[in-house]
Amino acid sequence: MLRLKSCLTVFLGCTLAASPLLAAPADSVRMRIAEFRELGASFKTVNDAMRSPSPQTMLIQIAARQIVNSSKQIYLWFPAGSGPESGAKTKAKPEIWKQAAKFKLAQDAFGKQALAFQRAAGSGNVAMIQAESRKLGATCKGCHDTFRTPDN
Repeated sequence: MLRLKSCLTVFLGCTLAASPLLAAPADSVRMRIAEFRELGASFKTVNDAMRSPSPQTMLIQIAARQIVNSSKQIYLWFPAGSGPESGAKTKAKPEIWKQAAKFKLAQDAFGKQALAFQRAAGSGNVAMIQAESRKLGATCKGCHDTFRTPDN
């Protein structure tokens, strides 16, 4: 019985880990869009808080944690076949897959800066939070400039 439970646990774990890879391209694109909307909501929370005369650092810290979580998951958001060739409406450029190493470097830079931003948010130092927030936004812009079609 224990062996059966172990086998089922391994099977389910492998199935869940592979599910982004097995999803239809349109499903992958929808999932990616939903994840980026969540990430955008976290950025909006930070930006709104920073515009306040007395920023609520607790809200910024919560948003920073969500941004870090997204930075760890972002590697799963671009499975092969989920680009423009899928026929699904996406702003992802083919360069994501053609320049995979460069794209991974951009993702890594985002993750590193997300952690730096989280440390700044944890400090409660508004000036530091603002500086790291700008750097974080720059990592997003750098990736968007190369790997995302512009908004019209």
